[in-house]
Amino acid sequence: MSNFMKTAIVIILLAVVAVFAYQQLGDDDRTVQDAVNDAGEAASDALDAAGDAASDAMDATGEALDDAMTATEEAAEDAAEATGDAIDATGEALEDAGDAVVDTVDGAANDTEEAADETAKEVEENTAP
Repeated sequence: MSNFMKTAIVIILLAVVAVFAYQQLGDDDRTVQDAVNDAGEAASDALDAAGDAASDAMDATGEALDDAMTATEEAAEDAAEATGDAIDATGEALEDAGDAVVDTVDGAANDTEEAADETAKEVEENTAP
Protein backbone atom coordinates (compact mmCIF):
# COMPACT_ATOMS: atom_id res chain seq x y z
CA MET A 1 0.00 0.00 0.00
CA SER A 2 1.44 3.37 -0.96
CA ASN A 3 2.26 6.08 1.54
CA PHE A 4 -0.46 8.20 -0.02
CA MET A 5 -3.12 5.60 0.74
CA LYS A 6 -1.82 5.04 4.26
CA THR A 7 -1.91 8.77 4.92
CA ALA A 8 -5.44 9.08 3.53
CA ILE A 9 -6.70 6.21 5.69
CA VAL A 10 -5.12 7.67 8.83
CA ILE A 11 -6.64 11.09 8.12
CA ILE A 12 -10.09 9.58 7.55
CA LEU A 13 -9.85 7.55 10.77
CA LEU A 14 -8.79 10.65 12.71
CA ALA A 15 -11.72 12.56 11.24
CA VAL A 16 -14.17 9.81 12.29
CA VAL A 17 -12.72 9.75 15.81
CA ALA A 18 -12.93 13.55 16.00
CA VAL A 19 -16.58 13.52 14.91
CA PHE A 20 -17.41 10.81 17.42
CA ALA A 21 -15.67 12.71 20.23
CA TYR A 22 -17.39 15.92 19.24
CA GLN A 23 -20.72 14.12 19.23
CA GLN A 24 -20.11 12.71 22.71
CA LEU A 25 -19.01 16.06 24.10
CA GLY A 26 -21.27 18.25 22.00
CA ASP A 27 -24.89 19.18 21.69
CA ASP A 28 -27.44 16.49 22.60
CA ASP A 29 -29.81 17.68 19.88
CA ARG A 30 -27.55 16.41 17.13
CA THR A 31 -28.82 13.49 15.10
CA VAL A 32 -26.98 10.52 13.70
CA GLN A 33 -27.47 12.05 10.28
CA ASP A 34 -25.62 15.20 11.41
CA ALA A 35 -22.75 13.05 12.67
CA VAL A 36 -22.65 11.11 9.39
CA ASN A 37 -22.68 14.37 7.43
CA ASP A 38 -19.84 15.74 9.55
CA ALA A 39 -17.87 12.53 9.10
CA GLY A 40 -18.44 12.70 5.34
CA GLU A 41 -17.26 16.31 5.20
CA ALA A 42 -14.23 15.44 7.30
CA ALA A 43 -13.43 12.50 5.04
CA SER A 44 -13.86 14.68 1.96
CA ASP A 45 -11.55 17.30 3.45
CA ALA A 46 -9.04 14.57 4.29
CA LEU A 47 -9.12 13.24 0.75
CA ASP A 48 -8.70 16.76 -0.63
CA ALA A 49 -5.69 17.28 1.64
CA ALA A 50 -4.23 13.93 0.59
CA GLY A 51 -4.78 14.81 -3.07
CA ASP A 52 -3.08 18.17 -2.56
CA ALA A 53 -0.16 16.43 -0.85
CA ALA A 54 0.14 13.95 -3.71
CA SER A 55 0.02 16.78 -6.24
CA ASP A 56 2.74 18.65 -4.37
CA ALA A 57 4.84 15.48 -4.26
CA MET A 58 4.41 14.99 -8.00
CA ASP A 59 5.40 18.61 -8.65
CA ALA A 60 8.48 18.23 -6.46
CA THR A 61 9.39 15.01 -8.26
CA GLY A 62 9.03 16.72 -11.63
CA GLU A 63 11.21 19.61 -10.52
CA ALA A 64 13.82 17.18 -9.18
CA LEU A 65 13.83 15.32 -12.51
CA ASP A 66 14.25 18.59 -14.40
CA ASP A 67 17.13 19.58 -12.13
CA ALA A 68 18.75 16.17 -12.58
CA MET A 69 18.41 16.36 -16.36
CA THR A 70 19.90 19.85 -16.40
CA ALA A 71 22.82 18.74 -14.23
CA THR A 72 23.37 15.70 -16.48
CA GLU A 73 23.37 17.86 -19.60
CA GLU A 74 25.83 20.29 -18.04
CA ALA A 75 28.08 17.43 -16.95
CA ALA A 76 28.00 15.97 -20.46
CA GLU A 77 28.89 19.35 -21.96
CA ASP A 78 31.75 19.75 -19.48
CA ALA A 79 33.00 16.25 -20.30
CA ALA A 80 32.84 16.96 -24.03
CA GLU A 81 34.76 20.20 -23.54
CA ALA A 82 37.38 18.45 -21.40
CA THR A 83 37.73 15.74 -24.06
CA GLY A 84 38.21 18.39 -26.74
CA ASP A 85 40.85 20.10 -24.60
CA ALA A 86 42.61 16.77 -24.08
CA ILE A 87 42.59 16.11 -27.83
CA ASP A 88 44.04 19.56 -28.48
CA ALA A 89 46.73 19.03 -25.85
CA THR A 90 47.58 15.63 -27.36
CA GLY A 91 47.88 17.20 -30.81
CA GLU A 92 50.21 19.88 -29.46
CA ALA A 93 52.30 17.25 -27.66
CA LEU A 94 52.57 15.22 -30.88
CA GLU A 95 53.68 18.32 -32.79
CA ASP A 96 56.30 19.06 -30.13
CA ALA A 97 57.49 15.45 -30.22
CA GLY A 98 57.70 15.56 -34.02
CA ASP A 99 59.70 18.78 -33.87
CA ALA A 100 62.04 17.18 -31.33
CA VAL A 101 62.56 14.15 -33.59
CA VAL A 102 63.31 16.39 -36.57
CA ASP A 103 65.77 18.42 -34.49
CA THR A 104 67.46 15.22 -33.24
CA VAL A 105 67.73 13.76 -36.76
CA ASP A 106 69.06 17.06 -38.14
CA GLY A 107 71.61 17.26 -35.34
CA ALA A 108 72.68 13.66 -35.88
CA ALA A 109 72.96 14.23 -39.63
CA ASN A 110 75.14 17.31 -39.09
CA ASP A 111 77.32 15.44 -36.59
CA THR A 112 77.66 12.52 -39.03
CA GLU A 113 78.55 14.87 -41.87
CA GLU A 114 81.21 16.60 -39.76
CA ALA A 115 82.64 13.26 -38.66
CA ALA A 116 82.72 12.07 -42.29
CA ASP A 117 84.56 15.24 -43.33
CA GLU A 118 87.11 14.81 -40.56
CA THR A 119 87.59 11.14 -41.43
CA ALA A 120 88.05 12.01 -45.10
CA LYS A 121 90.68 14.61 -44.14
CA GLU A 122 92.54 12.16 -41.95
CA VAL A 123 92.49 9.52 -44.68
CA GLU A 124 93.93 12.03 -47.18
CA GLU A 125 96.60 13.09 -44.74
CA ASN A 126 97.58 9.54 -43.87
CA THR A 127 97.58 8.23 -47.44
CA ALA A 128 99.47 11.08 -49.02
CA PRO A 129 103.08 10.14 -49.96
